[in-house]
Amino acid sequence: MAEIKQVRLSERPDPNGVSLKGLYAIAATATAMGIIVVFVLNVATPMDFVLNQLADLSRKDSLSYALELGKRLLAFLIMISVVCGLTFTAIHRLVQPIAGCLTEISAGKEPPAELVERGRRRLINLPFLFIGFNMGMWILIPPMVFISAHLIDIMELHTSVVLSVRASMVGLISTAIAFFRIESYCRRQLIPFFFPHGRLAGLKGAARIPISRRIRMLFRLGSLVPLTILMVTLLTLQWEMGSAIISVEDYGRGIIVFTSVLCIIVFFSGGVLNRVVSRSIVEPLENMLEAVDSIQDGDYDTRIKVVGNDEIGVLGDAGNEMIKGLAEREKLRNTFGRYVTPEIRDEILSGRISLEGDRREATVLFADLRNFTPFVENNPPEEVIAGMRAYFTAMHRAIRRHKGLVFQFVGDEIEAVFGVPLHFPDHADAAVRASLDMRMALKELNLERSARGNPSFSHGIGIHSGKVLAGNSGSEEQSAYALIGNTVNVASRIQALTRELDCDILVSQETVDELQGSFRMVKQPPKMVKGYSRSVIVHRIL
Repeated sequence: MAEIKQVRLSERPDPNGVSLKGLYAIAATATAMGIIVVFVLNVATPMDFVLNQLADLSRKDSLSYALELGKRLLAFLIMISVVCGLTFTAIHRLVQPIAGCLTEISAGKEPPAELVERGRRRLINLPFLFIGFNMGMWILIPPMVFISAHLIDIMELHTSVVLSVRASMVGLISTAIAFFRIESYCRRQLIPFFFPHGRLAGLKGAARIPISRRIRMLFRLGSLVPLTILMVTLLTLQWEMGSAIISVEDYGRGIIVFTSVLCIIVFFSGGVLNRVVSRSIVEPLENMLEAVDSIQDGDYDTRIKVVGNDEIGVLGDAGNEMIKGLAEREKLRNTFGRYVTPEIRDEILSGRISLEGDRREATVLFADLRNFTPFVENNPPEEVIAGMRAYFTAMHRAIRRHKGLVFQFVGDEIEAVFGVPLHFPDHADAAVRASLDMRMALKELNLERSARGNPSFSHGIGIHSGKVLAGNSGSEEQSAYALIGNTVNVASRIQALTRELDCDILVSQETVDELQGSFRMVKQPPKMVKGYSRSVIVHRIL
């Protein structure tokens, strides 16, 4: 995997919304709830030790009962406080590299690269480090408490062992919930800040948990742990029944109460565990689907929020690279479209243009500025370029309005075609209408030029219809989409006739024969043109 690049302060999101307080609350809440669940299960279990304790309390008077109950409640609260204090201390030690980065950034400083790297690694590993500490606490502290109670003759050895095992089993679920909630908090609050560009999978020394393992963990914790607790409890009760005298009714009632309590606890704890595990899988996928919807709407600036280093995180990074490639391709496509028409661009990019070319029926239009050489000689280059750009822009817009394609601007000449590469039946009508729009556009342009004191432009337009060969031309290394054929040459010659006949628009008889609409025109006498073996009949468009 590639190394993660150092993200500078200016590239990070706003740090004001980043906080570590939620980590302390999650860890303490999970631990406290685990202790409460253990207490409730112990009270609900019909074991000799529990029954004897309850019987002793019931024999006391009201004041003694209240004092004893208060003493035990105080001891219970002290135990919770001590354990939560240990959890707070552990979290505080674990988040120190992360807190160090945030402190530097909040002070407006750029944290050292080494500190940022440590903070990132600790952020990814934080749920795993906490689960190690928390599980160790659940494995060590209950035996210490219950075995100590046996050593001072408060309970039997087998009772202390059973309660220790049960506490450890509950601790598994408590720790798993804490793991996924801490992971979720980091993904929402911290990872977008420390990993604004994603790529968590490329961070060396970071632990990861695959999707399949998450699902297996959910199944095992949701089924095996409750079954283990129930089995251990039933075996213990059966063991105690050997020396105890208890009615079947009392025994059955005790089992029903304990099982009911266990089912309620499993139902709620399983629901919480199922929710946090499913969210850890579903939320990144939903974010990915939202990004896909944005891309379908043409928003190539969107990015998938990558918040994990599992398979979904790797897929998210790959998706962002794909989006980046699509954005670059779209940029290239748009840039390419400035040099060729969009239709030609799309035909080239789709690979539908044949190297050998396609014979098509089309109408070709040539337009040429008149007296352009004196204009170039008598004006500075900046004025010449500005004038040509204004003229070409106005003519291009008129041609495009009628589905025409401008193939090229050569000097002061425009070559356009109608019906290629996308064929439409009224290409001749479109070409004539475009020429009329070009006439009006030139009048408007000349009004603007006259207002600025610039000389007016004039042009001639020649139109001819017939077969053309449309396709790639040029060398093997560099191609160009072009029109080839006698139709192109005749159209160019007809444009040259506009000078001789002192008009601005001439169309060939072949184009007139293709017209579906009516236009005002005057037929001209046959004319011989250079490079053509027979005379051509043209019509002047009024």
